[in-house]
Amino acid sequence: MCTELFFISQPARPCKAVQDVKMASKMNSRQWQRLRGLVIDAAARFLNTQDKYEHQDPEMVRLFYQAVHATWPEVAAKYPNSWVLVWYLKIYLSKRVYRKRWADKVARERASSQARQQPRRLRTRTTNRSFRQTDTGASQACVAMRTRRRTTAYDRLASPSGPEIRASPAMYCSSVTLSQSSGSPTSPASAHSHSVVPIQSSRAIFRFLDTMSPSLVKLVPDFLSAGIYDQSHLEDFFTWPEKAQRNFLLKTFTGKMNALELGAMLIALNSRRHG
Repeated sequence: MCTELFFISQPARPCKAVQDVKMASKMNSRQWQRLRGLVIDAAARFLNTQDKYEHQDPEMVRLFYQAVHATWPEVAAKYPNSWVLVWYLKIYLSKRVYRKRWADKVARERASSQARQQPRRLRTRTTNRSFRQTDTGASQACVAMRTRRRTTAYDRLASPSGPEIRASPAMYCSSVTLSQSSGSPTSPASAHSHSVVPIQSSRAIFRFLDTMSPSLVKLVPDFLSAGIYDQSHLEDFFTWPEKAQRNFLLKTFTGKMNALELGAMLIALNSRRHG
């Protein structure tokens, strides 16, 4: 190329593609690859490769041409106004800008798609969690119901056989009168216990347990299981020493009375013992 003295003038029609510039320049493959390498290297050093040719700093463009001409002066000598260099640089920068804009558009669409899918995933996760909580609550309710049924069946089997005594209106009235005459306030638990029908119990045991505050009529089956059936058995139990009564209660009603109910029972027994 150094021995070629003829000029290659600029085509009348502007070149819009790299291949058109290459054909108009009449360079061979080696010369063209050299030109590409010079343009890409100098553009990276002096120009903003994210912007088009028209928006570049003129001073930086001048430095770009100066660097290329210093490396390959034949370009300026053979191509008037270095038109092959100018056209290839314009196409190169335009392609860079287009690729950058396309990458930004794809990134924005991807981010928008992820933002739309995020609430849907959150709703699905919340719905699944609510379903699991509902299933857990239903399972716990079933277990509680089975436990209550088994406890009721066990209490019925544990009570001794005998004639069933149903709560009559007279018993209900007598229990209320006794509770009021003893001066103990009628608690909600005591009022509720009046509607409970004692199973296989005598009237004396029911009245004794109902006079306590809170009422302990729930222990009627346990008294029967312990062998206390009627008034005579209660009177014998009242004569026991305080320590013996306490040991009997702790052994017989373990897990069936709380501290408040145990205290009420001991106070009632103490009053009967000294009465």
